[in-house]
Amino acid sequence: MNRGLGLLWLLIFVGALVFIGQTIGLYDLPILHDLRLPLGVGPDDVPPARVAVAPSIAPSPSPVVRTTVVAASPCGASRLSFANGMADLKTALGARMGEPTECERVVNAAGDTEQQTTTGLAYYRAQANVVVFTDGVEHWAMTPNGVVRWTSDEVEPPQGAEHVSLP
Repeated sequence: MNRGLGLLWLLIFVGALVFIGQTIGLYDLPILHDLRLPLGVGPDDVPPARVAVAPSIAPSPSPVVRTTVVAASPCGASRLSFANGMADLKTALGARMGEPTECERVVNAAGDTEQQTTTGLAYYRAQANVVVFTDGVEHWAMTPNGVVRWTSDEVEPPQGAEHVSLP
């Protein structure tokens, strides 16, 4: 009886550690993505009024990188669209970025988002405040100094990213 109680407490403790680690973004266990507990926490419970405003890094007449507010985006299966920073990048890249095939979604506790397109993946990195599109080989990002391009495995623009002028 005592051994069974100890095992139960161990399972509860390990479960709590897994839940806390997943919630605060220490690690990402894909198997837990489909588990939805009515705890009132998580990206689906963010009120639409919560809007993050990206500060300008340096005054510049070039495009401004804006954060993407997923909860307030008018996106649904019948009305797929790019919003905010992703819409700005779409304007710059044109047909290269394709059309959205899903709504933008939050992918972690840091506020990063992703949106599949007909030609690749658009994503927003909250900590770096940068919107990127990749076709799987090349990456393009909207920065305060304009659009940059790179082909490395970096998910954010590296120091040597090439500035590009697009029509």
